[in-house]
Amino acid sequence: MGTNIKKSDLTGEERETEEIGKGRSRLASARAGAFYLPLLLAGVMTVLFLPDLLATLVTGWTAEGGAELGIHRLHIMGIAAVVAVFLLGLFAQAYQPKKRVASMWGAFVTILVVSAGTVVFGVGRPEEVLPFLLVTSLALVAHPAGRNVLRRGNSYSPALLGLVAIAAIPLLAFAITQLSLSSSTTDPHALDGHYVMMVGLLIAPLAYGSFAALGFVGWRLASWLAALPMAYYGLLSVSFPMQASSAGLLWGSLAILWAIAFVATAEYSRVGTSATLRRAIGRSI
Repeated sequence: MGTNIKKSDLTGEERETEEIGKGRSRLASARAGAFYLPLLLAGVMTVLFLPDLLATLVTGWTAEGGAELGIHRLHIMGIAAVVAVFLLGLFAQAYQPKKRVASMWGAFVTILVVSAGTVVFGVGRPEEVLPFLLVTSLALVAHPAGRNVLRRGNSYSPALLGLVAIAAIPLLAFAITQLSLSSSTTDPHALDGHYVMMVGLLIAPLAYGSFAALGFVGWRLASWLAALPMAYYGLLSVSFPMQASSAGLLWGSLAILWAIAFVATAEYSRVGTSATLRRAIGRSI
C-alpha cells in the first residue's frame, strides 16, 4: 500500500524546504530555457543565412567553385572557416555544456572580435553578425556551468601556452596588417569587409587555444577547434599563394605544422607525465 502525506501534515520547516526545492527547480528550468533558446535561434539563423557560405569549405576547392569565387576565393573560404569553427564551439554546448566551457569561451571571443571589427570599420554584414553575438552572449550568461564558467579545471598545459605565445606574435602582426587594409575605398576586398573577417580567422586559434592551454573544462575539444582554422588557413595559403591575404608557402606550411603540433601536444598531455605538458592547478581553500 502507498502512503499519502498531506501538506497539512508537514511541519513548517518541511514545508519551507519543499517550497525552496520547487523554487530551485523552477529557476533551473528557466535557466535551461534561457540557455538553449539562444542555441536554437543560432541554429535557425545558420540555416537561413549560412548554408551557401559553409558549402564553400568544400566547393571552393573545385575548379568550378574556384572560378565562381575568383579573386575572393581565399577570403570567402577563410570566412567560411572562421564561421564554421565559431559554430562548432557554440553548438558543442548543446550536449553536456558543463564539460565544454573552454569551447564556449572560444566561440564568444571569436564572434566578439568579428563583431567589433564589423562595427568599428563599418564593413561586412552587421545585420547578420551582431545577432550571432547576441545569442552567444546570452548563452554564455545563462550557461549551465554557472559561476564555474569563470573557473579553470584541475590542470593546465605550459607547453600549449608556449605554442599559443609562439603563434600570437605573427598572427597579431598579420591581423594588424589586415585591419590597415580595411580602410581602403578602392580595394574590392576592403569594400566587402573581407579583411576584417580574416582577422577573425587569425584570432580564433588564439581564442580557443588560450582557454585550452589554461585548462578550462573541455580543453581537449577546444584544442582541436584551435588547430582547425590554423590548418585550414595554412592549406589555403599554400594552395593559393597569389590570392589576397595568403601567408605564402613558407608561413602557410608553418601554420599547418603549428596546428599539428598543438593537437599532438594536447593529446599527449593527457597521458604524459611531464609537468611541461600538464601541470596541476593549486587551489586555495
